[in-house]
Amino acid sequence: MVEPLTPAPAPEPSRAHVRLLGPFEARRADGAPVPGLGHRGVALLAVLALAEAPPARDELAALLWPGRRPEQARGSLRQELLRLRRAFGWPAGGPLLIPDALAGVDARDLSRALAGSAGLAEAVRLYRGVLLAGLPLGPDDPFARWLLPRRAALHERALATMRARLRAGEGTEALARRLLALDRGDEDAHRHLMRGHAERGDLAAVLDQYRCLTEALGPAGPGPSAETRGLLDELTLRLGPRAPAEPAGAPALDWIRAAPDRAPVPAVPAPGPVAPVDDRPSVAVLPFAGISHDPVAGDVLADGLTEEITNALAHVPGFFVTARQSALAYRGLGMDVRRIAAELGVRYLVEGGVEQDSHRIRLNIRLLDGRTGMHLWADSQGARLGDAMGLRDTIVQRIAARLAPRLMQEEVARAMRRPPEYPDAWTWLQRANGVLLGGRHKAALERVLEPLGRALEADPGYAMAHALAGAVRTARWLTKEFPDPDGERRLALQHADAALAADPENPFVLSHCAEVALYARASTEEARALIERAAQRNPNDANSLALLAHIRRQAQEDPRACLGLIADALRLSPRDPRSFAWHHYASWCHFRQEDLGAMEAACRRSIGLYGRYPMNWIALTSSLSLQEREAEAREAAAVLRRLQPGFRADGFFEAARATYGARFEGPVRQEYEALRGALTRALAD
Repeated sequence: MVEPLTPAPAPEPSRAHVRLLGPFEARRADGAPVPGLGHRGVALLAVLALAEAPPARDELAALLWPGRRPEQARGSLRQELLRLRRAFGWPAGGPLLIPDALAGVDARDLSRALAGSAGLAEAVRLYRGVLLAGLPLGPDDPFARWLLPRRAALHERALATMRARLRAGEGTEALARRLLALDRGDEDAHRHLMRGHAERGDLAAVLDQYRCLTEALGPAGPGPSAETRGLLDELTLRLGPRAPAEPAGAPALDWIRAAPDRAPVPAVPAPGPVAPVDDRPSVAVLPFAGISHDPVAGDVLADGLTEEITNALAHVPGFFVTARQSALAYRGLGMDVRRIAAELGVRYLVEGGVEQDSHRIRLNIRLLDGRTGMHLWADSQGARLGDAMGLRDTIVQRIAARLAPRLMQEEVARAMRRPPEYPDAWTWLQRANGVLLGGRHKAALERVLEPLGRALEADPGYAMAHALAGAVRTARWLTKEFPDPDGERRLALQHADAALAADPENPFVLSHCAEVALYARASTEEARALIERAAQRNPNDANSLALLAHIRRQAQEDPRACLGLIADALRLSPRDPRSFAWHHYASWCHFRQEDLGAMEAACRRSIGLYGRYPMNWIALTSSLSLQEREAEAREAAAVLRRLQPGFRADGFFEAARATYGARFEGPVRQEYEALRGALTRALAD
């Protein structure tokens, strides 16, 4: 006969302690460990400890010794019960149960704690791991069928309790880490820790926590939920570096006097909070490193391929691509790629290096997850030195396939511009682009003529070189800092005509020729037609969007919509040295809205990025004078005179009349008469 485990009514002994949660552990009432329990002994102890009623002996024997005849199984059960009694020092008597009087069992205590809200803290303390962790189980073992559902139910109830405490704000970081020890991919715990890192102002730790989550979910998994991604974006915006605060109130006289020297050339805007793009693949191509026996040639090739791949990706439907000018701000800084992605507001980064010898080039490229810093894909492609465009096409197709595999290949192919017929011309154009990356200040406008001339010497019909030359000559004419301004204007028009005749659908050509049409030809209609086509063909070109806003504002369109386009441009390229011009465009939108305070603020932002751009000072002088802040307006007008000695209010009025043409009469004329009066007062000696 089987001896029962429960003692007969007698003086109650001290309790033993049994841990079934996590690795098995048992101690006698005197605290000594219980030795010598085999797998079946542990299984028997668990069944008796968790049973709500005494189990039938035949069923218990069949559960634990399924491969034996019934009488053999019952004999094994009797022997195992005797071992348990002796191991724990329990006397005989009573039913097949282990009551609380004999032993405290953590799994049983956990079930009771989970049944009532008052014991939730105790439940968290008790749960060390799954029921009987590490106990060997066979594939057809009846005990496994008994254990696994109970294990899963306890596990889910315990985790749900921990998550509930975290969500209710009752949890601690220790609880979150404990939860992660039990489930590495638990998003509630990761979010709790991310918030804790954010409270300490540690953006790097926030990004690391998110990376740990993505690693736990695995590359084949669904990835973090929208809630977690949204939290990451929120914390990134909150903790990311912020742009310097603008001067409070009106610019003081000393600010006006010092402004031209604080930013003598166009500056890169300081990093600030950027809302991430999550509704489509968003990517920035970081400047490639050049490795060559000729460092100058290697850098030119690396810069050229960086721009070509950026432009080609920008043409792929459904992509958001940060302008190269913003990505260039991170050249050589060695920053954490997660911080770069956060400052640019993109999900993916492309980085790489270009190797060149006398005959071949090789591009080594990596695609990175900007939120985690993890490498998603790497490739290395080689080509003959003259086939850089073929190399570009291969790389762009592979990146696009990784980010949006459903894209039709013909759509990607359409994103590729026709390569130049003469590779040398392309190389010289890249050198010219490199000169202008820091802005179109006087020194750059002088130096850029040589590489442009060499590009057109190598290929006299190269449309992109003609277009850039037209924009450069227009800028030289506008600044009035070069001899023969009329000659500069004539050359600008000639280059623009040649560019449009050679390649009238190229967005690079269209956007640069739009500048020529607007300023050198004084034709808002032509400029608008060109820039509309440019923006349609490349919606990721930030400068085209900003110029489109400026031209639409001149065409009397809604200034609010124009400001929206400028905001889009600043979002596409948040660290672009050309953004001083975009803020300048915004200032005139605010003027159209009759918001002189906002106009002044936009002027200050523009001047803070480039203090020697005369057009900024025209706008600022007008704004201050119209607000009747005459002392500041006169100081701003003095700066304007120094930058453009020949400037006259009447000349500004007549230039506007020529630009607007038939649309000048009526409200536009009234606006410019008010501006002429404001400028005249400020410029008066």
